[in-house]
Amino acid sequence: MRAHDVVGITLIAGLVAFLIGAGGWRLAYEKPLIEALRVIHTDRRRRAWIHLWMIPAMFLTAAGVAGFGVLLPDPDAAAIAGMAAVVYALGALCWVVSLTFRLTVVPWAAQVTVEDGAPPQVFPPFDYWAGSLYIAHMASAYAAFAVLGAAVLVSEALPPWLGWLGIGGGAAFLAGFVATRFRGPFNPPFWAHTYTGILGVLLVLR
Repeated sequence: MRAHDVVGITLIAGLVAFLIGAGGWRLAYEKPLIEALRVIHTDRRRRAWIHLWMIPAMFLTAAGVAGFGVLLPDPDAAAIAGMAAVVYALGALCWVVSLTFRLTVVPWAAQVTVEDGAPPQVFPPFDYWAGSLYIAHMASAYAAFAVLGAAVLVSEALPPWLGWLGIGGGAAFLAGFVATRFRGPFNPPFWAHTYTGILGVLLVLR
């Protein structure tokens, strides 16, 4: 199997794994805190399924982005792609920590909420902290897409439109994410795997 295929399949697998998990998401998890925790307590296994797919998706996509830089024959393009890989990986690490929090601390807080009628007093600040890690992940993913797009353009190994898609899409989504205060159409986490998934498909078809 060609190295291009390995990297491409890894990037595609990251997107697919994430979508498998995200397919079980319920909008009820985004209700006000007490209501959401009660739903989460009822959906313990469902939420575990969701997040246990998201974690390997982060490792797969981050590994694929790193592998893409190694593939590029042009040293300038490889250096740019390497920087994108670092940016993406740091954000991915933040999200993995946040997902681990969701798998461990959140179910505990949900159980306490059901038993006592209110979440533990220490929980809201930590929940906010975990949400901040998610924001860091999404912002870094969008920034990494723009840098990856630049690497594609410099390398000329893939169609130029793919490079412009990364630069334009990454910059636009990052600006939209900030402008909407990290909510709205730029917030869903599957976006952090879409450009890389497209890149993976182009590598396999190359």
